[in-house]
Amino acid sequence: MSSPDAASGMEAPLASASGSVGSGHVGRFCGPAARIALAVTLVIAATLAGMIWLLEASLDEAGGRDRDVQMKLVSGALDSAFDQAGKFALALAETTARRADIAAALATEDRAALQRLSQGAYDYLKLQAGIQIYGYHSKDIRYLLRMHNLATFNDDISGFRQMVVAANRSRRAQTGIEIGIAGIGVRGVAVVNLGTEMVGTMEVGLDIGPILDLVKASTNADIAVIIVPSMSGVAVDQKLPRFGDLALAQSTDDELFKTFFQKVRVTPTRDLQISEQRIDGRPFNVVTQPLVDFSGRLVGMTVALKEDPRAVSRRTRTELWAAALCGGILAYVVFAVLLQSALARRRGI
Repeated sequence: MSSPDAASGMEAPLASASGSVGSGHVGRFCGPAARIALAVTLVIAATLAGMIWLLEASLDEAGGRDRDVQMKLVSGALDSAFDQAGKFALALAETTARRADIAAALATEDRAALQRLSQGAYDYLKLQAGIQIYGYHSKDIRYLLRMHNLATFNDDISGFRQMVVAANRSRRAQTGIEIGIAGIGVRGVAVVNLGTEMVGTMEVGLDIGPILDLVKASTNADIAVIIVPSMSGVAVDQKLPRFGDLALAQSTDDELFKTFFQKVRVTPTRDLQISEQRIDGRPFNVVTQPLVDFSGRLVGMTVALKEDPRAVSRRTRTELWAAALCGGILAYVVFAVLLQSALARRRGI
């Protein structure tokens, strides 16, 4: 019969051997488990990365198409607004030109009578319809009466008012964008006849500012009208903000466009151009198009800025990549733990 000391001596080596065997099993299986877990994780991560890459490529392509479509819509809306404003101005001018009392006063160049006959209509249209220009020209192309500037009259405008010259020579109404003493405007010029004789012309002009505001309301884009004095051939107000040879005539957000033109070099173009720019860290889509006056001469350009909605999608992509990275790490940990547990149970450990 063995002594307690002998039994104790035999148990110790067995315990030591058992511990050594267990540690060996765990050591042998931890390596393969980790490698298998890593391989599975890499496959999952590669799959997720491929899916996100394809999603990004699709979003980029769709975003580029959407940007071009949206900015072309802004350009089209602006063209349409100018066209409708021109038709409205011409309709008002034609209505006035067809009045017999107006024709009789213009035929005798009776400024006092013209002013008296026009004052009520001018005051109403200025207040209700944004009329900026309302006046009469003699048949020898002098500005006989400016309701919008009574102090200036009888000046020869044949050298820079091509719309009036065209209406006078063709005996037909004209409409379009033109720059005059009162600034740039959308104008309509009607021929005034007394019987069969042409006695002069009458014009109505709309301020561009309200037109730009209407386009902004419908497109959510800020818009500026830029005049290039060297191209227009007409002196512009020296108080207008200047950026080299560019003069900011009208805009829906002066501060935004001042910042834009200070940081971005823009040159007049004869084609519609769409680009992307950052202003104070904010991404904007930009569309520039030529500003052509009545005679077809390039006198400046219009610039529209619209904050890029893809900034939201870019943030979403960053979040997707972060989620994929966290998912990969979590997948590795979970697979490693589960695989080691399964291998331990299989070996009876």
